[in-house]
Amino acid sequence: MPEEMDLVKLNAINRYVKDVQHMRLSSSVANDLRVRANDVLKKILIEATASAKSENRTTIMPRDADPVIERIFIGKNLATGEIFQLIKKLSPIDLGQLSKLITEYIITEKARTD
Repeated sequence: MPEEMDLVKLNAINRYVKDVQHMRLSSSVANDLRVRANDVLKKILIEATASAKSENRTTIMPRDADPVIERIFIGKNLATGEIFQLIKKLSPIDLGQLSKLITEYIITEKARTD
């Protein structure tokens, strides 16, 4: 299976938006949705496959996919080190905005507890 195989097709996204939502979709948004959806599905399948293989199975079961889906879509509490790894990927502008948000949060919490 090619690495760049599309699991979500552009036509399916456009058809859904047109037929179900009765809207039009710009080509850039449609393509961005396709790329992101493909990335998420591939990540789920890669991790679920690893889980199944670790139990010497050739079938991906709900117990393989469900934890990955929950982590991606529901989220999880990240450890400080994991948060830092994500922060390191931010641009300088985003880091400045994050710093401002953290400062505002600290001021608000301090005022609330005083």
